[in-house]
Amino acid sequence: MANTHAIVIGGSMAGLCAARVLSKFYDKVTAIDRDAYPAGAHERPGVPQSRHVHALLMRGRLELDRLFPGFEKTMLERGALEINFGRDFAALRPDGWAERRPNSITTLFASRVLIEATVRELIRRIPNVELIERAEAVGFETVRGASIRVSGVKVNPRDGGASFTLNGDLIIDASGRTTKIPSWIEAMGLPAPPETVVDSHTGYASRWYKVNPERRPKDWWWKGVWIDPVAEDVSTAGVLFPVENNRMIVTMAGIGGHYPPSDEDGFTAQLAHLRSPIIAEEVALAEPMSQVYSYRQMANRWRHYEKWGAQLDGFVALGDSSCAFNPVYGQGMTSGALSALMLGECLKKNGISDIELPRKFFAAQARFQAEPWGLATASDFRIPGTEGKRPMINRVIDPLLGKMFQVANDDPAIGERIGEVINMMKPPSALFEPSLLKLIAKAWSRRLIRGKTPPKETAAMPPLALGAEG
Repeated sequence: MANTHAIVIGGSMAGLCAARVLSKFYDKVTAIDRDAYPAGAHERPGVPQSRHVHALLMRGRLELDRLFPGFEKTMLERGALEINFGRDFAALRPDGWAERRPNSITTLFASRVLIEATVRELIRRIPNVELIERAEAVGFETVRGASIRVSGVKVNPRDGGASFTLNGDLIIDASGRTTKIPSWIEAMGLPAPPETVVDSHTGYASRWYKVNPERRPKDWWWKGVWIDPVAEDVSTAGVLFPVENNRMIVTMAGIGGHYPPSDEDGFTAQLAHLRSPIIAEEVALAEPMSQVYSYRQMANRWRHYEKWGAQLDGFVALGDSSCAFNPVYGQGMTSGALSALMLGECLKKNGISDIELPRKFFAAQARFQAEPWGLATASDFRIPGTEGKRPMINRVIDPLLGKMFQVANDDPAIGERIGEVINMMKPPSALFEPSLLKLIAKAWSRRLIRGKTPPKETAAMPPLALGAEG
């Protein structure tokens, strides 16, 4: 049998995860990317959002270590921080500071560039995977018979070299939310996949800082900060994420079109107008390391290949190329890894020669994507002015989810379950188990009773949490 070859368009996280999975089934795997990969953990033009905060969910941490053995060990050796959100974050929710309470979810906090650099280093050790840099995929080679089959990818080197074609048995689009491949599909005379878009008009502004631990007051127990917006009052959220090498990323997210400032003076001034001055006070003790970076391509966009009326053999799309979420919810890297693993499961079950592989994979991927999509869009639809078609079931479930998040701090079991779902350790259906709904009803009843007394004013600074583990 001739050597088999899989080609991945896009060498970001989803693409590298896909290449790793495919290496177990194909004799050769080639991943193509427009950028030159930096030596070490540095920015590259193709991932503009890497300058902003990134959350590697607990499930993502586990799956990346499964895909790339040694990932976690290498990350920790290079300065990634183990953070227990309940214990280590000062979190200001809509109705006050969350109680400082350790939970079962421990995640890795690091820059996106360190995560990518670590994965690239580990995948380069796999002998049948080749990474082609500074090369742009510009079109498909196809074979037409009873149906159209993608047989290769046309490539233009970005260093001025001669164009060439890579022939392959399976072509994967992992080029991200700005993928051009739907336009290639239309150029073949096929319809593009139908799309669903939900846009809450959210935008980021971020700046990096060097931390001087000696300057921080001893009673500032938190390692990170999370300040929720209140849509009818303060439409800007603020987060402070610690990363490797005594650095922190401060990001503000404006919702409903109220974008945060992108200039340095305006950015610093806006920090002081968040619901608490805690981030502004941290910034005042730190040294700025960068300009202010802005990012506004944050709409949820689902390209429904599972509903696609056309047939294109030898082609699949995964990660953000298929379904991209509002990045404020931190689902992207984990979802990309899980989609790649799902592709591996389809290949294991059906074999690489199954002509129905794309259809089966798209169906399986869509069943998974529906879960993070539902969580992200349900949250976005609570923001006034969000555009998009709201499913009827959301009109029933969204109020319940809203109440659930409101009482998450009232009962440890509720907060724990929400954390497990957000970190993709449990499916969203776990939020609707009768035992949990009973706890939510009790917590909400207690709130209604307490509501007869005037609410306490939210403190500007988080409590010291006496008795909590330091």
